[in-house]
Amino acid sequence: MTKFLKPDKKTTQDLSSAALSYTTDYEREAKIQGVFFKFTGDVTETITITLDSKEGATYDQVLRTYDLVDEEYYRYTPDEGELDLQSGDQLKIECTDANGKETVAVLVKSKETR
Repeated sequence: MTKFLKPDKKTTQDLSSAALSYTTDYEREAKIQGVFFKFTGDVTETITITLDSKEGATYDQVLRTYDLVDEEYYRYTPDEGELDLQSGDQLKIECTDANGKETVAVLVKSKETR
């Protein structure tokens, strides 16, 4: 099997205007290697990363919830090193806007197997 890096998925959100709610748009199987968050300053917010299953909401699973306290960076790495997504599965990435300030940039690293 040959492994190919997939283009990074990226998004930004100004938390002074709204919370972050981003869903990836993978069309084929993918292996998630990590999700990286960078804020423009220290924040106290909650990050949630959910597997949005192609099988429907009954099969969705929260992968990680993390409470940031005066932090500028966060990195999610799947427990097994990589997270397998089937064709049609997506990641839903959320961040609260409780403090009403700063901007967050999110980068999702992945690869596909052919």
